[in-house]
This record gives sequence, structure tokens and C-alpha cells, in this order.
Amino acid sequence: MLASLTEEQALIQGSALDWLAGNYSFIDRQTSVHRDGGSPAAWAAFAELGWLGLTLPEETGGSGLGQVEAGLLMQAFGRHLVVEPFHACVLQAARLLELSGSPAQKQEWLPRVAAAELRLALAHAEPGDVLPWEQRRTIATQVGDGWQIKGTKQLATGAPDADMLIVSARLAAGDSELLFMVDPGHHGVRVEPYDTGDGARAADIHLDAALPAEALLGNGTPEQATDVLHRVLAEGIVAHCWQATGAMQAVLEQTMQYTQQRKQFGQSLSSFQVVQHRLAEMAVLCVEAQACCELAAMRMKSEPAQARNFAAMARSKTARAARFVSQEAVQLHGAMGVCEELPVAATFRMLLAFMQMDGDGASHAEDLGRKVLASGAFNHSQTLGATQ
Repeated sequence: MLASLTEEQALIQGSALDWLAGNYSFIDRQTSVHRDGGSPAAWAAFAELGWLGLTLPEETGGSGLGQVEAGLLMQAFGRHLVVEPFHACVLQAARLLELSGSPAQKQEWLPRVAAAELRLALAHAEPGDVLPWEQRRTIATQVGDGWQIKGTKQLATGAPDADMLIVSARLAAGDSELLFMVDPGHHGVRVEPYDTGDGARAADIHLDAALPAEALLGNGTPEQATDVLHRVLAEGIVAHCWQATGAMQAVLEQTMQYTQQRKQFGQSLSSFQVVQHRLAEMAVLCVEAQACCELAAMRMKSEPAQARNFAAMARSKTARAARFVSQEAVQLHGAMGVCEELPVAATFRMLLAFMQMDGDGASHAEDLGRKVLASGAFNHSQTLGATQ
């Protein structure tokens, strides 16, 4: 959909689609579903193809690429319903380590992430969250040279197979947040894994642990940690939107093909005008959702301070599009839309999970609307300039 891809972007998109088409069919995917970490063979291939280091710095074995490149890869993953925790490990946890970690921490962990030698996972979401920006209820208290951390995290994707968790917590003496590297096997850390509706694995994490001083991620101020955390969370939301666009485009193509083959009253379903209108609306929403993702990814690069706003815009639009496209795909498939033999049912579950992950689209839209009203930004149009 991008007007023009750079040679590097075209290579990433092409290699991802080609490899997944040949090695990650809907049948092949079954070896990854509801398995801790997904398929080891697939994860090793991700490393060999350079995907695990795609956005990591070159000095740590990565490629140093940006959010558009990550989005193109996530879109390919969405098209093939990939369940391996690439997003949780690379785009969230490893990205936080890259931006917040000390030089020693980055050199110790990031090259091994890129080489598929270990995995990281982010433990951020908590019971009662409406949006991911809310103040954490997990509390970190400094005790001597170390830290006491206490709280509960939920739906930490990739955590059941992670070698290290990056945990967000609120500083007991203030409102700012800190990030900690926590060994899931550490005393006082309890991991409760479970299957998720989209075929992946996640865990709830109960923390009441004493951590050494070196568990603190980096040595920046709490304010810096909060800013970085929110930026990475916003990038992750947009990456999930890219993934959803890939799933929507794939299920649209499957639905078009099915309605052309399925006959009723002696005619193919696709010959009926009402079906044509519904397919057209699905196609329009797919295009609009991808355009939002492209805009958000490009503007995040030029205006990182506004990442949260761009994420909210992309999330609101993509969630509404995902709801319509997924429901129409099942409806137009009829009874076959809920059969496990076809990808449409798995795609519906994946998009349903997306719509609730990191806050639903309506909550993001409401949050953005309040900020726009409070700032008076609604008085200025990016196209027309100041308005009355």
C-alpha cells in the first residue's frame, strides 16, 4: 500500500511473504499453536532471516531499522497468523532494553536475542487496566542497595518461555515508573501460564520479590523510564495494528474466493449485489486501516513525543475496521466461517484478541479526544491551518 518502498523495505516484505508462504501454511502453523514460545524451528529461522534483530542496533547484531520495516514484517505475520512471540520479545522487551538499558545490559542480552539464544518478555498489563498508560499498581521500594517489588501482572505474552522478564513498576516514593529485569525463576516470582484465544501463550505473574541493584534497567531517572516505556508501548500498539491489517487483507481475499466458488440459487454468492457491497466495504476498511498504520509509523519517527497520540489514532481506526471485516468474513462464509478447517475462524479469534489488547479502540479514541479538547488542538487543521 505504501506509495513506494525502499529497496530494503521491499526485500523485507518480499522475503517475509515468501518464507511464510512456503514454511508457515495454515497446516504448518498447528505445530506452533498453544506451545510455549511457538515452534523452535520457526524461531531459529526468524533469527537466520535477520528478523529478530530487525530493529535492534547494529552494534548488538541487529539491522537498526525502523517502525515501517517492523510494520511490514508484522503485516506478513498477521497474514499468516504467526503465533511466535516476536512482538513481545523483540518489539517490546528488547526495544525497552535498547532504549533504557545500560551499555553492559545491552551487550549482555541484545546480541543473544538477535541470535535466538534467549528470549525476553514484557510484563506490563495489570488487572483493572483500561489503557496501558495508566499508573502501575505494582510497587517498587528501594531497600538498601536493592529493591522490593510487589504486584500482579496479567496477559504477559511470551512469558511462559521467557529467559528474562522486563517488569514495569511504580516507584513507592512517587508517581514515576521504573523498569526491572526479573528472572522468572527468582524466589518470590510466580508465573501462571495459559493459552490465549489467538493461539499464543501468555501468563499472569505474581511478584513479591527482593531484587538486587543490578535488576534495575539502566541508570536513568524515573521520568526518563516513564517516557521510554510509553513510547515503546505506543510503537507496540501500532505494530499490532499492522499485524491486524495483514490478517484483514488475508481474510478478505479468502472471503472473495469463497463467495465466487459458493453457489446459491444457481449463481455464485459474489454475483449478488448485497454481497458485492459488503466485500467492497471490507476492502475500503482494509485500505483505510493500513493507511493509518503507515501514517502513524512515519510520524512516530519524526515526532516521537507524539507517539501516544498517533498510536491512539491508528488503534481506534484499525479496531473498528477489524471488527467489521472479521464479522463480515464469518457471516459471508456461513457455517464454514466457524469451522477449524479454514483459516477464517482462527483469523476471527486473532482479530477479536487484537481488539481487546492494550486497551480497546473506543477507550483510546476517548482518551485522545480529551487531550485534543484540553489542548485546543481541534482549532487547527493540518490541511487548512487555523480554524474558527
